[in-house]
Amino acid sequence: MKNPEGPVEEFLRYCETERGYSSHTVINYRNDLLEFFRFIEKPCYEVTPLDIRSFMEHLYDIDRARTTINRKISAIRSFFHYHIREGHLESDPSVHITSAKTFRHLPDFLTMEEMALLLNSLPETTEKELRDKTILELLYATGMRVGELVGLKREDIRFEDRLVRIMGKGGKERLSPVHERAFRLLSRYLDVRSSEEERIFLSLRKRPLQERDIRRILDHALYSMAFAKHITPHKIRHSFATHLLERGADLRMVQELLGHSSLSTTQVYTHVTMETMKKVYQKCHPRGGKKSE
Repeated sequence: MKNPEGPVEEFLRYCETERGYSSHTVINYRNDLLEFFRFIEKPCYEVTPLDIRSFMEHLYDIDRARTTINRKISAIRSFFHYHIREGHLESDPSVHITSAKTFRHLPDFLTMEEMALLLNSLPETTEKELRDKTILELLYATGMRVGELVGLKREDIRFEDRLVRIMGKGGKERLSPVHERAFRLLSRYLDVRSSEEERIFLSLRKRPLQERDIRRILDHALYSMAFAKHITPHKIRHSFATHLLERGADLRMVQELLGHSSLSTTQVYTHVTMETMKKVYQKCHPRGGKKSE
């Protein structure tokens, strides 16, 4: 294991084939691990806890975000845990390394009015326009991740129940209902799409779309309507969760719809809705404005 690239690639193959990690996660893991080994300039079997701490200090010094540091530490931990389990190494230098403390930021999202403005402004005349509008409507209708959307196949659509089967992180499946408007668009798009390809969303050359294509589609929609806010597909997911909770949805139901393995991950949205609730309270309560003299 003198050259780290061999063990790194073996670990990444395991992540992709056995753990079902997305291509985005695998790419991040590769970059994180190669950056670590370039920094310490040691083979895997010589790495010590001090090396990992030195790498963390280096990341602090160059002002990397704490969430980024924690992702890199997670990659390093997973890497060593895998090679210990496979019998390639005798000791795990990452076992006592703790993550950087982070401050939980509230997720950014669109209001219901902004979301409606975006979706209602999209044309649906041509096949491309219909595809693009269906994509954005479906992201908001289900809260699915972009990687989950581009992986959708015809067999994942249950027309009789208006349900979509979503393959989430780690190969975990979940079913999501789809409201009538989005499902009607999806049905129309499948009717006009002339291809036997299993993947649902295709380019004009009938090739499956990639995650970067979805971001371009959203950017084009925003540019064409001169939308003021910067929006990513993930903000549509945040908006989906926030709007459901604001309208009374149960937190555990939202957890299931988002595909979160832990309820604590979903609970961040309760802080968002609480901030909205405070603003509405201050505006609407008879004594919520200026203090009485």
